[in-house]
Amino acid sequence: MFASSASGRDPASLASNPFAARVARLLPDWHDVSWVTETASTNADLQRATRAALADWRGPLLRGADLQTAGRGRAGRPWRTQAGDALLFSCALNTRLPPAQLPPLSVVAGVAACEALNRFLPAAAQPVTVKWPNDLQWGSAKLAGILPETVSLPAGLRTAPHQIGLVLGIGVNLRGGAALSTHLGRAVADWSMTGGRADPADLVAAIAEAWRTAIDVYAAEGFAPFVARFACHDALGGHTVRVLDGDRVLFEGIASGVDATGRLQVSTSDGLRAVTVGDVSVRSA
Repeated sequence: MFASSASGRDPASLASNPFAARVARLLPDWHDVSWVTETASTNADLQRATRAALADWRGPLLRGADLQTAGRGRAGRPWRTQAGDALLFSCALNTRLPPAQLPPLSVVAGVAACEALNRFLPAAAQPVTVKWPNDLQWGSAKLAGILPETVSLPAGLRTAPHQIGLVLGIGVNLRGGAALSTHLGRAVADWSMTGGRADPADLVAAIAEAWRTAIDVYAAEGFAPFVARFACHDALGGHTVRVLDGDRVLFEGIASGVDATGRLQVSTSDGLRAVTVGDVSVRSA
């Protein structure tokens, strides 16, 4: 689907990869943009690069691949697609957030990516929504998954308190949703089903910039601005859901948005219960 590889802002490298060059042109103030034919994990690649760059940070980093051989989902679950069937990339940002503010970043990233994709859909089209905390759906089918991870520096090397690197990875299904639905036994969507007409490079740049802007807003204002934004794109709101730990159902109720700290609110027979981002999963009942 894409050309073989390109790394950084080296003109010769970008010239060898037209796709990476288009993304780089759309992100002119990003320090490094690279796209390769194959890698184990773009998140893992950027974790290593970010750890080396944090002490002398020069700007955001983006790493994409046609194929990931060791891609990961939530809780370290393996995740893999065929080359070219998904848009696979990660972004690295430098943040200054105390540990207590890290969990809601999953929801922030999901909302921002959802809003970015919806800008490329026709006005009358069915929108992309967020399945708490950070999966994207089209209708009831999964369209994309997001994996946020952090990178820390030893205290002596930090240039600011609470300095961390935030790596956000995403896989957006571009094609093959129907075949995946059959293979997995659950609904899977792809971008070709949505009616969106954007070039993949535009999608990459839009999500990357949406993430950077959203993280800046979150760092400055906290989660409060994202409560209403999440409500506008809530895939679970008003639906009966089950909260599970593995295969064990912890409780069931009606999904009722998120609170001021990004926790999912579930109305149960025992009252309102909050679900924190972690190893539990939430499924429609």
